[in-house]
Amino acid sequence: MHPGDGDRDQHKQKIEKRVLLAQSDPSSGERESLISEYKLYITKIASRICHRQITAQDDEFSIALSGFDEAITRFEKGQPSTFLTFSYMVIQRRLTDFYRREQKHATNQSAIAPRGTTENDSISPEIVKHSVDQYREDERRDMTRFEVVQFTKLIERYDIKLTDLVKSSPKHKDTRRDMLDMAKAIIADKELYEGFMNKKKIGKDFAKRLGCHPRTIKRHRMYLTALVLVFVEDLPLLRQYLDLPTYKKGGG
Repeated sequence: MHPGDGDRDQHKQKIEKRVLLAQSDPSSGERESLISEYKLYITKIASRICHRQITAQDDEFSIALSGFDEAITRFEKGQPSTFLTFSYMVIQRRLTDFYRREQKHATNQSAIAPRGTTENDSISPEIVKHSVDQYREDERRDMTRFEVVQFTKLIERYDIKLTDLVKSSPKHKDTRRDMLDMAKAIIADKELYEGFMNKKKIGKDFAKRLGCHPRTIKRHRMYLTALVLVFVEDLPLLRQYLDLPTYKKGGG
């Protein structure tokens, strides 16, 4: 443990406890307190996402504030990301949605204008379009990086390191397809899915239900575990990159 880790863990536990209280007891005033206390944090991350200084008078601030409130509502106990990391992701998505809807034309060109452009400069439609496209590309890159970090932390809870996962991934297309079919079967089967989530592993006892040899489970456990996690966790970009469909959990 590094110096300060204990304090960070305590802060993480404290804020998550407050978030859960805000969810369970709306009359506690905890939601309003959290939003008030973290306004500076909300402003900072909105400014970082928008690449300019955001103030309380900007539409982006209101959207970021709403995103933080949404994060309080949606946060789940035990998920791999901290609440503040999760709130950053929600705010980033809401601001991106806002930019996509508005296309960031004349009303807010400064938020997406090229660096070095002043508010008095004339901006052509071509530059605006290029800036919007660049913003989307940057946002997608940031979200992909965020998902990879989340995925790395997630698989570590299952005693899997990303480097080991890469090394152990099957080389043959047929094997990867078989693993994909097994992952779908685990997700669709309530008993297998609950067993996986409770024990945090795919045991040899899964083999009979999956119609394979126990050695197959043992040999490809890391890859199969990672596939199941990509399916069931909120990792849309990784799922799209791997060309994986969305499946309901536990045969729901």
